[in-house]
Amino acid sequence: MVEIRDFSITDTEYVIAIADEQLGEGYVTADDLDGKNVIVAEDVDGKRVVGFCIAYIDSVDGKAYVKTVAVAQEYSVRGIGTALVAKAVDYLKGLGAKQIFSPLWKHDGVINSDVIFRRNGFVPKREIPDYWLNDSIEKGYSCPVCGKVCHCVCVMYGEEG
Repeated sequence: MVEIRDFSITDTEYVIAIADEQLGEGYVTADDLDGKNVIVAEDVDGKRVVGFCIAYIDSVDGKAYVKTVAVAQEYSVRGIGTALVAKAVDYLKGLGAKQIFSPLWKHDGVINSDVIFRRNGFVPKREIPDYWLNDSIEKGYSCPVCGKVCHCVCVMYGEEG
């Protein structure tokens, strides 16, 4: 059985391991988990975190974002990502967010997490080439497709309406 709950500092190792596997090594760090709302999915039988979602309201532009969602490969296609994003959206709306955005990764014509976000009422709004380029250079993370310098396209999703 999988339970959706708030992040605890003891979850850090699991969250980073899932992020490294699914999103690229170094994309999510312990600093990324501080000061943002992080929700995790825990396999209560196995007593381990199997997915996570990061959501926040940007202090600069005031916009609400679901930064990322990732689920361990062996737990994919079970609705866990959809449940995590739904919980994040509820959290952000509880803070007064009027519109929520999420940058999704596009490679070879496939948009990662498209189904998860569409099930939560999001649609593609626009494409942004090299969205993670500066971040990948400055933070030194490794894109799972491009390597150390990310040239992937972002498809910015927003709520319908």
